[in-house]
Amino acid sequence: MAWNEDRAIARIKEHIKRAPSVDANLTLARVRADAATARSEGRFPNTRAILVEGAQLYGQLVDFDDLVVEQGKGETEASHKRVLDFLNTHYQVWDSIVDGDDALRVDFHGPRLHAVVVYPIKDPREQILRAMALAAKLGEAAARVGQAYGFSSRIRFGIDQGRCLAMTTGRSHDTDTLFLGSPANHAAKLASSGQESGIFLMPNAQQIVTQVPSQSGIPSFRARQDLIDLARRQYPFTSVDAAANRVIASATNRAKFGFRRATPPLSKTKFSELSPSNTVRMGMASLFADIDGYTAFVDNAIRQGPEAIKTAVVGIHVIREELNDVLKADCEGKRVRFIGDCIHGLMTKGTVATDDDAGAVLDACMCAAAMKSSFDLCCEIVPGLQDLDLAIGIDYGVVPLTRIGRPGEESIRCAAGKAVIESERAQQQIENGGTRLGEGAMNVASHRVRQHFGSTRRIPEYDDAANLLGAPVSQVTTIISQQPSARSHVS
Repeated sequence: MAWNEDRAIARIKEHIKRAPSVDANLTLARVRADAATARSEGRFPNTRAILVEGAQLYGQLVDFDDLVVEQGKGETEASHKRVLDFLNTHYQVWDSIVDGDDALRVDFHGPRLHAVVVYPIKDPREQILRAMALAAKLGEAAARVGQAYGFSSRIRFGIDQGRCLAMTTGRSHDTDTLFLGSPANHAAKLASSGQESGIFLMPNAQQIVTQVPSQSGIPSFRARQDLIDLARRQYPFTSVDAAANRVIASATNRAKFGFRRATPPLSKTKFSELSPSNTVRMGMASLFADIDGYTAFVDNAIRQGPEAIKTAVVGIHVIREELNDVLKADCEGKRVRFIGDCIHGLMTKGTVATDDDAGAVLDACMCAAAMKSSFDLCCEIVPGLQDLDLAIGIDYGVVPLTRIGRPGEESIRCAAGKAVIESERAQQQIENGGTRLGEGAMNVASHRVRQHFGSTRRIPEYDDAANLLGAPVSQVTTIISQQPSARSHVS
């Protein structure tokens, strides 16, 4: 199904009606508890958005990239089994984070953990110390588990503290909790900004925990060892030790990964049917679409108060849901997850036996154009979004897609190929809006795709992209196919 403006407008109006309510009296722990109860009763609560103050903690497994490829051979079945085993092992340890007074486990995305510490309430310094203690414990557990399993397991942690908007939406295997605002954004970028392991603090968090004004011009600080030791004495996180012991004890009975191909399009694949032994692995175009300028937009809304916060919540909900509909309903792709204000999707092209590499990249570029057209409609219909733009990174390669970690509804959706890594990096390299293709996509794409989507500051509208790329839905292609006299070689 191709993108259609009238259908997109109708969807956007429905998304506005279903936007989450903003409840200043709820806590994140209460929302998570309600969600768990609702799942056990076979239903899910209405979506809600809340303002959360706490320490944001991100952890990045810095050895992840080296495991995706096999030295001298590139990506192979063996390297993909190894990296999935690596992630599955660490997720079992990270799953031990208690959703209660200790910390709230928010999300896993590839090699990245996100947790938030909200206790003690209204005590930023202790929240940061608790996050530091958790980081230290997770780093220690990862090293122990890695030694038992035979792989390096270094983690780089980023911490910041402050207020964010939190929203939990979705059902069963498609549930995502989003944190929007500078503290979450800064902590995530700090965790992924280098290969040096350890615990790093943003200047704001450094000043709060040391109670000394931070030096200007310094982007981050390595946490002092005396403060880490203090934090560990106060907050032991024994559940992490227990989980590491269990994982180490089961090292000889680890999950067995088995690969199969799926029948395109990928939208037919259900996460509920995936598991380590039933992992889809085939050529896929990976697409990361990020709302440029949204972090500053949310920060400004938080400063302005309730009405501005409601506008921000409606905006992110409508854009996110519409981009998801474009990916799944219009372009037959598969959403892996929402990551803050970013959506990660995958697309395939070909048959159950063969990949159409160029076709998958073409479809991903047409999806990017459709997302841009829908995004512009969102900004026209929803007030206050005029300063936002869309940045989309695309790459192509063989990608394994599965669920790992704790079985059932708590399992983690996982896509772990090099194309996933490079498409996210391509998106992060875009300044303001536009598209960028990774090396894998550039190598297989047609000349037209490389010319119009390789690296551009402005994403073409859907109809323009169809004409520029000669897509089957192009008006020009349709006219020529229906009216042979319109062809250039006909006199």
